Amino acid sequence: MKKLILFSGVLIAVYFVFFHLPESAKRFSLDPFMLHEYWRFITYQFAHLSLGHLVENIVGLGVLSFIAIELNSNLNSFSSTYLASGLLSAIPLWLLFPFSILGASNAVLGGFGLVSMEARKVNINGALVIAGLTVLIFMKSFLTFAHQGINDMFIIYFGQALIHFSGLIFGVCLFYLIKHIAPIIGKKKRYVLRGGAAST
Repeated sequence: MKKLILFSGVLIAVYFVFFHLPESAKRFSLDPFMLHEYWRFITYQFAHLSLGHLVENIVGLGVLSFIAIELNSNLNSFSSTYLASGLLSAIPLWLLFPFSILGASNAVLGGFGLVSMEARKVNINGALVIAGLTVLIFMKSFLTFAHQGINDMFIIYFGQALIHFSGLIFGVCLFYLIKHIAPIIGKKKRYVLRGGAAST
């Protein structure tokens, strides 16, 4: 539990540091016109557009961390899913439709994808949780479409929703990947340990 709290605290500190760097959104976002600045592929998940954007993601991380602690989530699984979702989940859409992206939303939603599946530990249907989160993700674009039809705002909101949804699904996929790979790695470790013990 302490390690997970420490992990979240370090992330929040990093977000604040990035936010207070001069022109951080401009310098660290993943901009399709600045591909020669290769560090943007890593830094974009730590930069935020505004204070509201930063606070929103910090609150999301706080709620996510609380749930992970209650579910006794494995730190390695949680941290790797969180960071991998923030780093990789938006890239496929970005390659198809190049646009500037930044923020920790996909990392947070990737984490929610993981804990939603882990909620089975307490007899909660993870699929229903994912369905509810999907509705929330697309809610703004649905409401915009209902009131205004297809316009520029709808396209913006729907695009943002697709990016966020990719983070959620990425987290779910990583849950199943970790679930199937962990036992294999465990068997290999035991085999190596037995081999080392036999050779001594």
